[in-house]
Amino acid sequence: MFKKILLPTDGSETAQRAALAAIDLAGRYGATLEIVSVIDPVPFMYFPDGGAEAMAYYMDAAEAAAKVGLDGAASRAKAAGVPYNSHVLREHGPAQAITEHAGSSGCELIVMGSHGRRGLDAVLLGSVAQKVLTLATMPVLVVK
Repeated sequence: MFKKILLPTDGSETAQRAALAAIDLAGRYGATLEIVSVIDPVPFMYFPDGGAEAMAYYMDAAEAAAKVGLDGAASRAKAAGVPYNSHVLREHGPAQAITEHAGSSGCELIVMGSHGRRGLDAVLLGSVAQKVLTLATMPVLVVK
């Protein structure tokens, strides 16, 4: 049914639970797992004086966090014998980057975690999972 499954990860607990579900599905269907972590470089793009230093600090921290998330999911996939590819996407708008990568890499399913933000947190922080559900042209499995 599924030949390629996209797993976006930020290394969080919910992303780790989504990784377990994605790896299980990939193993059952003989699918390849496409593991991605998105780094949005825009937050510091327009800072005046000192912006380059803030951007460098942010990018270093974001790259380290992405590596942790990717390495964790990749090691679980490897242990389960599931083939995988992993990528860091450096794009503005994580939901857009996730759905575009899913389409361009031929994924038939997106499996992702959701922090379950509600109320003011959802308004201020947004919900990447909700935006992916809106933008995706393929099925999305959201793990809480």
